[in-house]
Amino acid sequence: MTKMIHYACGAAALLLVSSLSYAESAATDSVAWQGHELALGQAQGKCQLAIASQGRAKQTHALDLTPPCYFLRRGEAEPLHYAYPKQHIKAAFIILGNPLSADELKTWNVSATMQCGTQGQGLLFSGKDFRLSTRSLNRMLLCKDKGTDEKNFRFLSQ
Repeated sequence: MTKMIHYACGAAALLLVSSLSYAESAATDSVAWQGHELALGQAQGKCQLAIASQGRAKQTHALDLTPPCYFLRRGEAEPLHYAYPKQHIKAAFIILGNPLSADELKTWNVSATMQCGTQGQGLLFSGKDFRLSTRSLNRMLLCKDKGTDEKNFRFLSQ
């Protein structure tokens, strides 16, 4: 009986530890941008953006994306971005999320090793502050290292 209790306690402790580690937000992607540290993680089943800027309190923004999330790149360390001076945007980024299901991987003919999703949200940098776009990209293929057309950045910047 003592052995059974010992095993039950061990299993309960293992379950507790595994659920704690699942609940913790680990960064899936991060970038340093002009003195700001941007990190993507997850909380409560949604992607989360953390912005740490020198001399300012850390900001956390909940995103309308299912994790994991990534900054869109084109096979480079620096995220893909575009400037729109008329809108006072020094850099527009796209954060992709909503990972492909097994069926979607087949439909889009995408390798399971690629980090792709079907939704994107814009992150707009004014030169001082960041804000999230009010628009989003939906039901389109976005892959972390494949980039996308500039028109998608422009759409999110409006």
